[in-house]
Amino acid sequence: MEYREELEQLGVNVTEGIDRVMGDEDLYEMMLGIFVDTVEENRISLQDFDASDLEDLISKVHMMKGMTGNLSLTPLFDGYMDALSLLRDNKPKEAKTELEKILPAQQKIIECIVKNRT
Repeated sequence: MEYREELEQLGVNVTEGIDRVMGDEDLYEMMLGIFVDTVEENRISLQDFDASDLEDLISKVHMMKGMTGNLSLTPLFDGYMDALSLLRDNKPKEAKTELEKILPAQQKIIECIVKNRT
C-alpha cells in the first residue's frame, strides 16, 4: 500500500495537508517526521491530567492541536481540540477521556510515518 493511501485510511487528509504547505510534498513528509519527534519529546501522560496545575498540560495539548491541525491529522486534531476545550473549562477528567480515545489512532499514524520515513 502506498504511504499516502495508508495515511488516508487512518483518517489523515493528506491532500489538505499538502495544500497547507503550498503543495510541497517533501516538506509535508518532513513535517510528519517532526510531528513524530514532537510527540516523543513532549509526551503527554495520562497522569498529567491528575495534576493540580494544568497550565503545562494545556500548553502541550494546545501545541499538539496546532500541529495536528496544520498537518490535517484530522482524528488527532479533533481529539486534541476537544481535550483542550475541556481543560480550559477545568474538566481534566473529561479531557483525559478524550485523549485516551485518540491515543490508539495516534500510535497507528506514528507507526505509519516511521515505517515510511525517508
